[in-house]
Parts: sequence; C-alpha cells; structure tokens
Amino acid sequence: MRETLASLINLQDIDCELRALEQSKGDLPQRITALNQEIARFEESIAGKNEQLAASRHERESSTLDVAHLREQLKKYQNQLFQVKNNKEYDAITVEIETTQKKIEDNEFRMLELEEKEKLLQAEIDALQPGLAEARQQLSDAESRLEAMLAVTREKEEKLVARRQEIIATLAKPIYSTYERTRIGRSGIAVAFLKEGSCSECSTRIPPQRGLEIRMMNHIYLCEVCGRIMLWDPERVTVCESRSTNFTAPKQDR
Repeated sequence: MRETLASLINLQDIDCELRALEQSKGDLPQRITALNQEIARFEESIAGKNEQLAASRHERESSTLDVAHLREQLKKYQNQLFQVKNNKEYDAITVEIETTQKKIEDNEFRMLELEEKEKLLQAEIDALQPGLAEARQQLSDAESRLEAMLAVTREKEEKLVARRQEIIATLAKPIYSTYERTRIGRSGIAVAFLKEGSCSECSTRIPPQRGLEIRMMNHIYLCEVCGRIMLWDPERVTVCESRSTNFTAPKQDR
C-alpha cells in the first residue's frame, strides 16, 4: 500500500504539471473558439445577404424579360388600333393597351425597388467584409501563437501523459477511480498532505490517532471535510509544491 500511495503522489505531481502546461496557454484556446464563432456569424450574415442579393437579381432579370415581352405585346395592340372596324373593337384594344402599359409601369417600378434593395444589400455585405477579414487575421495570429507554444510544450506533455499511463496501470481500479473522481470534483487536486496535524488543502484538523495512521501510509484515508486522499510526506508542505513547468512560454500579444 505504501508504494500505491507513493504512486498517487507521483500521479498528482504529474497532473499538477499537466495543469500548469494547460494554464500556460492562457486564454488562447478560448480566444480561438470565440474568434471561430465570430467568423461563423460574419460568414452566416454575409451568406444570407448574398442569397437575398441573388434572389433580387433573379427577380429583376425576370421582370426585365417580362417588360420586354409586354412591350412587344403593346406594339401589337397599338398596330391593331389602325385595323379596327368598329368602336367595340377599338374599346377592347384600348383596354388591352392600358392594361399592358400598367403592367409595364408596375414591373419597371418593381425593378427600381429591387435595384435599390441590391445596392443596400451590397453595401451591407461590403461593410461586413473588413470585420470578417480582421477576425480571420486575429484567428491566424492566435493559432500561430498557440502552435508556437505547443511546439515548446508538446514533447514535455507527451512524456508526462506516457508516465501518467504507466502509473495508472499499476493502480487498482477502485483506487484510481477514487483519485480521478476526487481530482475532477476538487479542481484538479485529489490528494492532500498531513501538515502540522491538519489537511494541507482545507486546513481541517486531523485527530492525532488518525494522523498517526496516515503517517504509517498503510491504508487510504480521506479528509472528512474535503474528501481528498490524505498522504504523508515530511518533505512536502502542499500539493503541486514547486511543480512549475521548466520552460518559457511564448509571450501573448495583447
């Protein structure tokens, strides 16, 4: 059991270093996620406006063809006026001429409306483009900074993960499950050290008899308040003590 508990200390140390590596990335991962979402909103808005623009152009082109067809009809009706034989025929053709002229006017008015709409849509699309370009540039910069940082930390992280798996393989499943459940529920810290008769993480006083048992490192004991696994190492004061990563992360431009 003493070896198992020592392995838990080593496992916690590795998790502390992995957490430090993750924290060294700063807010870059969140920034990249936010920029991707912003870019998606820009692209969605531009795509929507482009769809409206295409639909408007299609309608205007259709109206242009309709006007051309109506003008041909109008000419035919106007020519027929010279061939009428009575007032009834004259009145009928006159009605057709007036109706056709009204359709032409309505179509031309609609074409003007569509043309104005297209100008506004194009202006809105043009106004969105600089924001999209800026967001894409910021994303590229953020991804480059993160990649540079990962290039520095990747090898170290891979070694830590490999060592972590080696330790896990030596632990009984119930013990590892207790460790992992506690680590997740306690902000990454699953173990605590007995320090001056108290839990190093929550400062709860440990009864002397229980403290003696913890020092023997023969069984797993949990802090009655924070639930962390209580361990003994006279050379350690707190968890993650002096466990900062040995590298200098690239600076993040602000």
